[in-house]
Amino acid sequence: MMHLVKLELKKASLRGYVYGALIAYAAIAAFLLLLYFFEGSESSSPAFRNQLEILTVVNTMVCATFIIYASALLSKLIIGEFKDKTMSLLFAYPVSRKQLIFAKLSIVFAWCFANIVLGNLLLDALLLTVNSYAGQVGGELATSDLLRHVGFVLLQGVGAAGMSLLPLLVGLPRRSVAATIVASIFIVSIVNSNNGGFSLSSIVAIPLSLAAIGILGSYLSFRNIDRADAA
Repeated sequence: MMHLVKLELKKASLRGYVYGALIAYAAIAAFLLLLYFFEGSESSSPAFRNQLEILTVVNTMVCATFIIYASALLSKLIIGEFKDKTMSLLFAYPVSRKQLIFAKLSIVFAWCFANIVLGNLLLDALLLTVNSYAGQVGGELATSDLLRHVGFVLLQGVGAAGMSLLPLLVGLPRRSVAATIVASIFIVSIVNSNNGGFSLSSIVAIPLSLAAIGILGSYLSFRNIDRADAA
């Protein structure tokens, strides 16, 4: 299986996606810094009431960004290959079709999870360092709060990575890249939208449940792929 994953990574040439992820980190950082300095503690309604809220907002933005970004990778690795008929050529090789599809899905899942964890780590460190000098947001961040947040981010990463597979259920039947990406935007707008400081993603059971649906739905979509026509 790892051999198939390595071959897919080599074939797909994901360097552009790595650069895109770095650009996404920079864009999120710029937006959050603008919020921090222009909607800071001097504002009548500050963007961040305490340091833990900074970490929560970072996580929400990172998860939303990379669920959508993962749909682009999903489109490249699976939807696009079905649409362009190149999947038929891959299925002609003496390799299990299920293993091939699983390798592609594993790449999307791992890529989304890794970017969410890394994005949180980098952006949390940046915002907390800036705050240690600027002091716009007061209060202490207890070690227990930080450890709970780390666990929360890991669970959210698993949930978001699983949710990133959900758009496949919309895009695959239509062989549509656009439908896949639009579906991911719709999912993010429902789960990660912030209403008065609350979002559905803050209830860990919801993203984890949607992740389970995404994984199960992906399996059901390809359970008969060894006997089905690739077209």
